[in-house]
Amino acid sequence: QFKGEYNPIHYHEGDLSGVGYIKLPKDMTKNKLLKGKKIKTNGTIDFINGQKAFLSKSIYNVVPTVGDLILFPNYLMHTAYPFNKDGERRSFSFNSKIIYKK
Repeated sequence: QFKGEYNPIHYHEGDLSGVGYIKLPKDMTKNKLLKGKKIKTNGTIDFINGQKAFLSKSIYNVVPTVGDLILFPNYLMHTAYPFNKDGERRSFSFNSKIIYKK
């Protein structure tokens, strides 16, 4: 992905999913200002879990770094935010199905 591109909120098929980061623009996740307020999502990924509950968060924000491999259950909604730096965000994703043999 390049400057301004993003991945809308979605989930995956299978049982276990993952995303790995191969290349990121320099300073991609530095917070930008919008109307005088810091935007903390610049180039990050959010994992969204249904509802807010006592002592838990409904959204978990991850600031990726090159070499990260993030595993998560397939049903966990997530989104990759756009970034405002020149360069390329190169990542890969995968889905796996757990097969039980009797």
